[in-house]
Amino acid sequence: MPDLGVPELLIIAVIVLLLFGPGKAADIGGSLGRSIKEFRKATREDEEQPGQTQASTLPPAGQDTQPAANGVARHCIECGAGVADGQKFCSNCGKPVAAAAAQ
Repeated sequence: MPDLGVPELLIIAVIVLLLFGPGKAADIGGSLGRSIKEFRKATREDEEQPGQTQASTLPPAGQDTQPAANGVARHCIECGAGVADGQKFCSNCGKPVAAAAAQ
């Protein structure tokens, strides 16, 4: 496979810019960056926890269906994982969780 240097990458960038336009090219670059970030995060997690499967990092079975104190099951808006009552951050993705609506 040939080496890609700076001139080749610039030519590819110009072609992408001409094909998709500046707005769509920025969206593509952003989604590519997020994909690389998630890939690196998953790779680091695998290196930190050898021998464990991906299922072991998920919340325990039944946690996502366990209702909160007000009878409403809570889920993370970002990843959809179950969230226990009183939990402020998702244990799966680490994002802040909205407070349960009082009834």
